[in-house]
Amino acid sequence: MKQQTVTASPTPKIMIEPVKGDLRLAGWDRSEIMVKTDGEDLQISAQTDPIVISCDEDLIVYMPRGATVNVEKVSGDASLQALNGPVTLGPVAGDLTMNDLGPVTLATVAGDASLRNIGALSAETISGDFALRVGHGTCAIDTIGGDASFRDIDGMLTVENVGSDLYVRNVYGGVTVKAGADVAFYITPKPGQLYDVTAGDDIIARLPPDAKVILHLTANSPDSIQVDFPGVEIPEDCKSCEVTIGERTEGMAEMLLTAANDLLVTSQADPWESAAAFDAGNWRIPIPPIPPLPPDFSERINRRVQASLERAQVHIDAASRRTEAKVQAAMRRAEMKARAAEVRGRRGGHLNINVGRWNWDMTPQGPTEPGEAVSDEERLVILRMLQEKKISLEEAEKLLAALEGK
Repeated sequence: MKQQTVTASPTPKIMIEPVKGDLRLAGWDRSEIMVKTDGEDLQISAQTDPIVISCDEDLIVYMPRGATVNVEKVSGDASLQALNGPVTLGPVAGDLTMNDLGPVTLATVAGDASLRNIGALSAETISGDFALRVGHGTCAIDTIGGDASFRDIDGMLTVENVGSDLYVRNVYGGVTVKAGADVAFYITPKPGQLYDVTAGDDIIARLPPDAKVILHLTANSPDSIQVDFPGVEIPEDCKSCEVTIGERTEGMAEMLLTAANDLLVTSQADPWESAAAFDAGNWRIPIPPIPPLPPDFSERINRRVQASLERAQVHIDAASRRTEAKVQAAMRRAEMKARAAEVRGRRGGHLNINVGRWNWDMTPQGPTEPGEAVSDEERLVILRMLQEKKISLEEAEKLLAALEGK
């Protein structure tokens, strides 16, 4: 890996020539530019304005937060974060991620794009899915090929075409959007603003109960239009109609909603129930937020874990008792066989047996008087080795069987 560091002003202008791999840009609080690459060629011209950076592989650049950045092209993925100055990004062949940026100008993105907390946005084409969470200023995009999600935009939103589904929530400026499939639209209408929404399939629009807005509604049939607000009635046999929610005044917000199929405007507090009631089987609305955990959640989990441990210990104790009983029974059987072998062992005969790595000489050493400990020692040795797990139960029984003359 090659690396260079040069001194720069807090607000340098930086030009990055075409990047042949992935690109990562990040702002920091130093008056320095640090450049890294895993390629063989890395160039940075610190004496020019703008400063020019080039490489032949993946590129990582750390720069002052106030830098103005222009990237000509990225052949892989691109990730940018923590930059306050304007960013201009040429074509990106992979996916794009942006976090905590100032104003952004994009050319084309061949993959998906995920943006969070950025300034004003102007973009040409996003071929994949697109998501923007928290935008400061106007957001204008020509084309999005996949699904699109916009949330918490404090300026105007304009999207000329979305190829699939569109989700919009909390936009505080005017809205002009068009989607090829379904649109889920949650908005608080602002006086003097125009909201123009067109869907190739269904529209569900959720407005607050106290909304004041003029609705211009168009769908494929009179039965396809539904406005779920108290006191609002849809004219009969009307595929295109105008209704007013709230008291009509000059300068009210206006909303143009055009759906190729069903169109629902609702004031229900739970938009997810509204979507389910809308009978839109192919809706891909984002999953609603997970509700907060109850205050005693941790305590309940601890109780469940403790109960599980207690149940497990009961099973372990029972299994231990069963195993101990089996061992005791086996030892009693071995002891009985050993005692029987004592008697037969006194009758004479030669016996030699191999068990594992032990060689046992079972040949009686002559007659013994009743009560002598010779047979007891042999029996105790076998039982002791069984207890210490030096031999298996099968091997112990084999030895004792040999004492019996089997």
